[in-house]
Amino acid sequence: MLAANSETAAIDHFVSPPEGETEASSGPDDRMKLSYAAEETPSLAAGAFDMVVKLGDSKVNVYRYRDPDTGKTGYFDAEGYRLGQYLLRNPVPDGRRTSGFGNRRHPVLGYSRMHAAVDWAAPVGTPIYAAADGVVTFSGKHGGEGRMTVIDHGHGCETAYSHQSRFADGIKAGVKVRQGEVIGYVGQSGLATGPHLHYAVSVNGRKVDPMKVHFVREGRLSGTALAKFEKAVAADGGNHAAAAGV
Repeated sequence: MLAANSETAAIDHFVSPPEGETEASSGPDDRMKLSYAAEETPSLAAGAFDMVVKLGDSKVNVYRYRDPDTGKTGYFDAEGYRLGQYLLRNPVPDGRRTSGFGNRRHPVLGYSRMHAAVDWAAPVGTPIYAAADGVVTFSGKHGGEGRMTVIDHGHGCETAYSHQSRFADGIKAGVKVRQGEVIGYVGQSGLATGPHLHYAVSVNGRKVDPMKVHFVREGRLSGTALAKFEKAVAADGGNHAAAAGV
């Protein structure tokens, strides 16, 4: 039988509170509903409980899985990838999305090119939070990006925060940061027509849409371990997804 505080443990695993706050927060359109087996004698079906996580228009099935051989527990998606922290989609909580990921006409250069990020408009000086735990690999001026901070979250995941007015105290290459820690402040440095955060996410060196990357993936199960996981999910996941009702 899973512990009574399983819900809290799951949320704490994925999300940390912003700096200066005591509770974790997500976007206004983010929802997490949990359902799980609660049997006195855990069966194979109780080996994985299904969390249906609603992130905006997306739904992600997340499984808390305990390997019956090693006894180790982790959180995985339906493909067997181990999930680390939830990656904040908007590092400026009160920001207004003004440009999405994709081709667009550049407002300063005047021609169309790929916009490999999401822009969040906010007043100059608005705090910018780290999207997840990681290590700062760059903090300085970077051409048209203006003042930019880059954070390596491990496992091939990297985030970049551009056009800042200034960096938070102590933010420099080599410094470890926590999810929700203030790393800088919104500005208009570099090629920008107004104050905003240009937020980019890279996975294995390739820029991806920040609105579609929900978690830091920490590798995939393989071989016998993957087969056992898939069996547990098949035995248990479908019923829980239906029960969650999202």
